[in-house]
Amino acid sequence: MATTSKAKTYMSWLTICFMMVAAVASIRSLPSMAVYGLGSVFLYVIPALLFFIPVSLVASELGTGWNGGIYGWVRQAYGDRPGFFIMWFMWVQVVVWYPIVLGFGASTMAYLINPELAKSGVFTAAVIIVLYWLSTFVALNGLTALSKLTSWFMLLGTALPAALLVLLGVAWLVLGHKSATPLTWDALIPAIFDTHSTVKSGSRNLHPDFWQEFTGAVTGLVLIVSNFLAFAGIEMNAIHARELRNPQKEMPRAILLAFFMILLVFIPPTVAISLVVPADSTSLTAGVIQAYAAFFQGFDMPWATPIMAILLIIGALGGVLAWTAGPSTGLLFVGKAGMLPPVMQEVNKKGVQKNILYLQAIIVTLLSTIYIFLDNVSDAFWMISAMAALMYLIIYVFMFMAAMKLRKTQPNVKRGYVLKGLHGWCYLGLFSTCVALIFGFIPPNSFSSMPFFEYAGILLLGLIVAGVPPFIFYALRKPSWQMVPKAEADQYSAALQDLQDADDKAKSAS
Repeated sequence: MATTSKAKTYMSWLTICFMMVAAVASIRSLPSMAVYGLGSVFLYVIPALLFFIPVSLVASELGTGWNGGIYGWVRQAYGDRPGFFIMWFMWVQVVVWYPIVLGFGASTMAYLINPELAKSGVFTAAVIIVLYWLSTFVALNGLTALSKLTSWFMLLGTALPAALLVLLGVAWLVLGHKSATPLTWDALIPAIFDTHSTVKSGSRNLHPDFWQEFTGAVTGLVLIVSNFLAFAGIEMNAIHARELRNPQKEMPRAILLAFFMILLVFIPPTVAISLVVPADSTSLTAGVIQAYAAFFQGFDMPWATPIMAILLIIGALGGVLAWTAGPSTGLLFVGKAGMLPPVMQEVNKKGVQKNILYLQAIIVTLLSTIYIFLDNVSDAFWMISAMAALMYLIIYVFMFMAAMKLRKTQPNVKRGYVLKGLHGWCYLGLFSTCVALIFGFIPPNSFSSMPFFEYAGILLLGLIVAGVPPFIFYALRKPSWQMVPKAEADQYSAALQDLQDADDKAKSAS
């Protein structure tokens, strides 16, 4: 007698869309662009055209063709070892990113209590550790709880504050208040290409305390290229494509809506900040709160500022929640395929990769203590973060290459979204990514005493050291490490059409 299987619970495409927006869009880095006023539009649009659009379009085809996210795509194209390497790189760079984004939440929380606390490394480290362990415990409760909280946190902590900034900016101008930035056509092109100009640039939206100055003829390009990774991460939630009822149709829909929502989170609120906060007094740490405070003070509503600070903290936590499960889930997939020791494959009753999440939390806790010694190691933290950004760019290189190879080697796999001119988009993405990689090795002014080749050599050595572990694990792997049958392990990167066929057969048999 056939057994009745439990009905599968699907995610909505709107939920995945919100998870993408939460993972990518953040208003924490807007002050760094707001100093350029209307020129910030240029600084967002160029990376969107050269990097974000190719990534989102290519990821849309791959995400509706194969399971497993970037790991699955690279494994299908190049085999187990490169797939493992990519998944490991993804996990490592995200772990480094956590204490940086939560540092923004700590700075905002300090504003609620005592702004002077923002200068306290002990306070910042303590807040980061508490918030991250909190997000870890949420992730341990499973994907359902995580996706619901992420969606709400994105709406309350990112979309709502961003929309309110825009509304306040419009009201500011309509009511006749003076703009702190020029509102002319000439202002749309920022003055960043002068040989004597100085810009502050960050590697993948570093916590503002770690932004660095660049001076010289390349400053404009450094600023534009460094903004590429402000858009990174839209492909991350492709790993959840199979959780959709109809991934072939719903995944491209989620990516397209996320694309427009992310641009709306970035551009209009940035311009709104520049309307009330002069460029020479914009705080990279508390610029968003500065803007709210200026708006609310002008409208005789100072009581509203603390409310917005709380929402910003929620937004920072939502971004971390969106990233907590993705790469670690991918690493669990790889581990179950026999690439990681059994201890790294243990899951709790809800199937969540508990030991990997605990390891993440321990590493984040240790990295967060760097804030306590900020004056001595800020340059070191910059280099660690720069290496994480370079890792992400290398991952994108593999993604574009995998897309082209899979179009050639697996043309019969049904894609829910077939990208016209795929190779052209991939070449554009590869060009942009490689340019960003090259500029990632340019040292900022604070490293002026260090020769270029020494600085670049340290970064390169760091990339090699970070990339070695998966090859060591691969060489040492044992049959006992493989906890699932090979056929099941292969499902982690299988074509979605094959997985759907298997589901249909199972339903027919039950």
